[in-house]
Amino acid sequence: MSDPEQSILFESLVLCDDIRHENNGKLLFVGVYSDLVQVAKLPLQMRSLGLAVKARVFSTGRITFSVSVADPNGNALLDANGELNYDGEVGHVIWLPIVVGPALLPTEGVYTVRIALGDNAPIHEKFFVRKAQATSEVRVSASGPN
Repeated sequence: MSDPEQSILFESLVLCDDIRHENNGKLLFVGVYSDLVQVAKLPLQMRSLGLAVKARVFSTGRITFSVSVADPNGNALLDANGELNYDGEVGHVIWLPIVVGPALLPTEGVYTVRIALGDNAPIHEKFFVRKAQATSEVRVSASGPN
């Protein structure tokens, strides 16, 4: 469960191509990945990269956050931080949508995501980038009626 001292608790991370805000207040995640991002070529310059942090809030007021992403060589790809002034109901889930663009994926390997919420110890998530194997084309032609 939650530590009574925590004002916010990390629940999950969604990695996607983009995050859009709809007119009705909903978030739209475009191109959601698992923990594996397969690409046709590397390095790859992505138009954008979205990171949606899902968290549960246990107090109202100002809550700081920071999110950073590093490539397999430790080079910073993203460094975002800010402050959320939460005045909603305690115990509810919130989303922190972060979109960076363009985003360069230079190489295959393990990319690390560091998420710090409030005064909590940082959470470390990861995702993998892999160059997709070339697929052979299969042609089917009709041979006539059976």
